[in-house]
Amino acid sequence: MMEQRSYKKTYKPLFLWLLLFIAVSSFLPTFINRMFGQLFQITWGEGAEVRMILIFMVMAIDGLMVMIYAGEYVYWINGGPSFEEAKAAGSEKRKAYAAAHLSVFLKMTLVCCVYLVISSFLRLPMGIDIVVISSAVVVAAIKTMSIRFN
Repeated sequence: MMEQRSYKKTYKPLFLWLLLFIAVSSFLPTFINRMFGQLFQITWGEGAEVRMILIFMVMAIDGLMVMIYAGEYVYWINGGPSFEEAKAAGSEKRKAYAAAHLSVFLKMTLVCCVYLVISSFLRLPMGIDIVVISSAVVVAAIKTMSIRFN
């Protein structure tokens, strides 16, 4: 439990997450192709790189939500409390609010993973994958709008 006195406003972890997200998503396709091509002599099917980036994206969102939960950075959440409101509310309330958001995004990730496995077996076009996964992220974000801090 985080004490009220030690709860400080910071965006450093968010900036670090953003930098890592950009770096990993930029180099992920190259890394995957090299690793599987050279080490395992496996050739990815068409759209596999896009699927990997999509699954990384939804998992990175989960990672961000875990960071918000662990650090109680609920003031990062759009439409959420201000830092002052979050600090005054206490650790238990901050954790509950962050956990509610995390739950929605973890469910979205599970749905996305199941979809991408099915999509891979059915060899669906990557455009459909992009639309479905992007839509799932948007729907999850909309579902969190009803979560209230008070």
